[in-house]
Amino acid sequence: MPKVSVIIPVYNAEAYIEQCVNSVLNQTLKDIEIIIINDGSTDKTPTIVNRLIEGYSNASLYNQENKGLYKTREIGLKMASGEYVGWVDADDYVEPEMFEVLYEAAVENDSELVLCDYKWFPEKISTKEKWYRPYTGKVDTSFIERNSQPWNKIVKRDLMERLNVGAYFVPCFDEIYIRLLMEAKNPVSVDRELYDYRVGGGTMSSSYTNVTHYRRFVDASLELRKHMKPIVNDTYWSDYFDYRVIYYLLMTMVVAANSGDKKAYIYNRNELKAMRPKYLTNQHYWRILKENFGTIKAIVIGRVVPMGYGIAHLACKVGIR
Repeated sequence: MPKVSVIIPVYNAEAYIEQCVNSVLNQTLKDIEIIIINDGSTDKTPTIVNRLIEGYSNASLYNQENKGLYKTREIGLKMASGEYVGWVDADDYVEPEMFEVLYEAAVENDSELVLCDYKWFPEKISTKEKWYRPYTGKVDTSFIERNSQPWNKIVKRDLMERLNVGAYFVPCFDEIYIRLLMEAKNPVSVDRELYDYRVGGGTMSSSYTNVTHYRRFVDASLELRKHMKPIVNDTYWSDYFDYRVIYYLLMTMVVAANSGDKKAYIYNRNELKAMRPKYLTNQHYWRILKENFGTIKAIVIGRVVPMGYGIAHLACKVGIR
């Protein structure tokens, strides 16, 4: 059993894949399994990967018809045989010691989940916020809210299989990592920037204009809430999963108003209004919005944007980027 399985889903990543794959091939932790899944690329990605991994017995490329990121995550998890599982996005790269540092922390602390800090490259853009928060001994919504991405972590594969995480990637997206954060034994954070996250205009969520992208996260949050409902038994957590639905409805409205899509704005506003007044009295609503955006922007998103399309459109043009 390898110590860590590193899974890299790739699709048309010829511009970045060499840097990404080389960063994993050259890890100081040698007992790793590298699984690269080509999700139907139409560019030179598979040719580049085949050249890079030649001579590496621990690295494999699997080719498939395009199935999308989340189905590919499910497939990759089924292939993994390592004690722990980690992910690297094809346009990112990792520091040489990342998986050794995370694995040693996992062993030392008998931990089922270890996460690390990360840094931007080539530079931060205004619509991206750094969401890493260290674990300080308490699994609460502040810790969960900012750490649900899978790519700066390793997780015990036994835990992922026990919770059947793979089956929830397609309906819940990476949001299913929230359950792992909640249930992992002895989570540990490493306050070192070991993952390098590429930001730029080409990413789906890099600007407030992609309505379809944000709406998909509304649906994923609805699925996550349905999945978690029988598992959580207190209002603190049930309100949190309600909040996640509310948040993505708000953000989809922001994106719709910002891009001039009145129809999409009205559709999502009606869905939000159906939760009224509950969403305004949700115990996490204002606290998390303020934590994530600051007081002024939280008021714009949480109070002004739901008022109507005209004022939302103006507010987004003036105050939200």
